[in-house]
Amino acid sequence: MGKTPVYQVIENDIKEKIKKGELNHGDMINSENELKDMYSVSRMTVRQALNNLVNEGYLYRHKGKGTFVNNIKIEKKMQGLIGFTEEMRRMNKKVRSKILTFEQISADDEVASKLFLEAGEEVYFIERIRFGDDIPVLFERLYIPKRIFKDMNQKVMESSFYEYIENTLNIKISHCVQTLEAKAANPRVAEMLEIQKASPVLYMTRNTFLDRGFPFEYVKAYYRADQYRFIQHSVR
Repeated sequence: MGKTPVYQVIENDIKEKIKKGELNHGDMINSENELKDMYSVSRMTVRQALNNLVNEGYLYRHKGKGTFVNNIKIEKKMQGLIGFTEEMRRMNKKVRSKILTFEQISADDEVASKLFLEAGEEVYFIERIRFGDDIPVLFERLYIPKRIFKDMNQKVMESSFYEYIENTLNIKISHCVQTLEAKAANPRVAEMLEIQKASPVLYMTRNTFLDRGFPFEYVKAYYRADQYRFIQHSVR
């Protein structure tokens, strides 16, 4: 058998420290320069090891702060309908949203079909980043029919849209239809989520309905794969 590549030695050492409890969730690991000196290797070798560990979910990067241990992922259940804000509260995580785009556009054929509209009808188009404990974990593109929410404003989207619908407007949310697939982050998604280009993300589309039977949102959502795992409970 051949000699184990040095980048794998670094990976294995970090994994072992996590397994033994020497490194715990949220701990910052040594910098690339420190690891380079510790293992007497090039910075490129260290970066390869860290990239692999990030892609496998053992570590995550926090832009401008460093690389941290990640052995607790956000669990999102595929059954039921819980908004992002409520998910974060249940995990005692600080919630924040950053609105990148808030504008009115004409619905194309895809969006119109999902929202039961005529092509060309006006919808709100929102892009926002959702943060859990100041880490960008979700990038969303939302399409919301103006005919239902005539007085929509950006402030609503900075917090919980679902709570606004149910608590402020007193309208009940009924159900959603969603799909999930794995993708490689394109440059814009990678920038928004502060991850490497082509890093794995979990891509979800969601069509959500009011109890009146009308869809009120069509969402394209990109979840950081190093921060999320999806759970499906099935019975026979």
